[in-house]
Amino acid sequence: MFVIHIINLIFSFILPRTSALSQEVYSLPGLDEQAWQQFFMSRHINIDIPTLNAMHKAYGGNAKAMGILCGAIQADFDGDMVGYWRENSGDPLVKTDLKNLVTSQFDRLQELSSEAYQLLCRLGCYRYQDVPTIPTEGLLCLLWDVPEGQRRRVIESLRNRSLVEFNGGYWLHPMIREEAIARLRASENWEEANRKAANFWTDSVKTVETVADARKALESYYHYIEIKEFDWAGGVFVIWRPNRWTKRKKGESLAGSLDRLGLLQQTISGISQIIDKIFVEINNAYLLIQLYLWLGEMHSKSKPNRGIDYHKKSQEIASIFSKDTYKKEEDVEKLLKGLYLVSFVNLGYGYISLWEIEAAKINFEECYLATHYPEHDFLSVDACYFLAFCNSCLGLSEEALNLAEKAYRELSITEWQPWSHGCALVFLGLTYKNLGEIPKAFEMFQRAINFAEDSYYLQLKGKAFSGLAELYRIQGEYEIALSHHSEATEILDKIGAKCDLAEANYQFALTYQKMGNTEKSQTSFQEAIRLFNEMEAPNQVEKVRKAIGKSDEV
Repeated sequence: MFVIHIINLIFSFILPRTSALSQEVYSLPGLDEQAWQQFFMSRHINIDIPTLNAMHKAYGGNAKAMGILCGAIQADFDGDMVGYWRENSGDPLVKTDLKNLVTSQFDRLQELSSEAYQLLCRLGCYRYQDVPTIPTEGLLCLLWDVPEGQRRRVIESLRNRSLVEFNGGYWLHPMIREEAIARLRASENWEEANRKAANFWTDSVKTVETVADARKALESYYHYIEIKEFDWAGGVFVIWRPNRWTKRKKGESLAGSLDRLGLLQQTISGISQIIDKIFVEINNAYLLIQLYLWLGEMHSKSKPNRGIDYHKKSQEIASIFSKDTYKKEEDVEKLLKGLYLVSFVNLGYGYISLWEIEAAKINFEECYLATHYPEHDFLSVDACYFLAFCNSCLGLSEEALNLAEKAYRELSITEWQPWSHGCALVFLGLTYKNLGEIPKAFEMFQRAINFAEDSYYLQLKGKAFSGLAELYRIQGEYEIALSHHSEATEILDKIGAKCDLAEANYQFALTYQKMGNTEKSQTSFQEAIRLFNEMEAPNQVEKVRKAIGKSDEV
């Protein structure tokens, strides 16, 4: 039991951090001599107490050093502790700290097994951060120049020497990774190792349904960044994968999955880092348009004006290359036309966030009336439910109801992506609420919540709870309304969806106002105003101030 405790203790020292590696993990606490003795005995090393004491003293009882020494004694000296120390402790000028021990083991491995050495260096290309361990397949792909039948033997050689850690997956101790990556960068294998690792991550993620799936899929991006292949890095965001919520065979892009899962800042940061480094040319047009669309979509949640600028940029590129007759084909034309129309839907969505409803309506109408190919029919349905909402806000009740009913009929037959399906449910709920169709509004918001919980769609869940709270306020069920308001603001604040959070605070304030709780309503009103001001949305601020004015009049 004591041995098991020591081994567990060692793993607790060397377990990888999920944040950036820091110098702290290098300075591991020392274990006492008894712990070293128990550990070496558990690995069937012939114990010589004076030698063990000398090694323990030389390395300060360092847990990782203990593991490396044990592996080296087993692999190279057949368990002979005395023989190992006789050969490796003779030079008094050698500093016996962990860093030098690691360096010496790399050098020795290079002499004894070039294949194992190459693998150890190549393993330095992995980050061990968002995805802290690598499965066996992630090591096998780095052995591209080793016969397939011999690859697992090479991996086992590293494990035996304690130069790679294993506990359900592989990882490198921070100091070993530091040495590995330095040697890999200086070798001819730097670019190829990163490409192989990127391909491994892309191929290994078959669907993105959870945050863990998304983080694995995104690892490819970091490998391409390391070797400055920015178009490939951008391409990672637009790889499509099927999932159980997407009826379309094409599935959902990684950027769409990141959006659904609330990983907004990672997406914005990742795309922003590369988009200006991708050449604007015919071969990259489709990629660039998609990246600008996604930048616009992500910014629309907190900085809608900037989001609108990105959508206009995507339109500009689509317009330029759709008119280019060089190598123009019908399939390419359809793709570019589809993205051009998507930008109108996204622009309209941005204008709704700014409460510029007339401008939003113009963009939705542009998309609604302009679909020319059957492949774009789903876009006209997207525009349909948004137009219904805009008309309901503008007092055009008959037009709103006709469009809402049309979109409602499409809910069960249109092949939507999760974003479109979620928006349809929420905006139909808001439309029916505006039109006084309360039972249908309840149906839409409840369906939206069910879909959001099943698909891990956090923004949709927050918006739907806010809408549901409005309905309970209308019915005078204030306690239930307050509970849903709280759920909405908590979710939206967590993912940084500032636009929806501002609206949720506004609705929260209206409920407190209806209850006669002036103090709390004012707090929520002021929070909504603060957020809308940060968004540079004067129409939204004016909307809130009018609501406060009504309170003052009463």
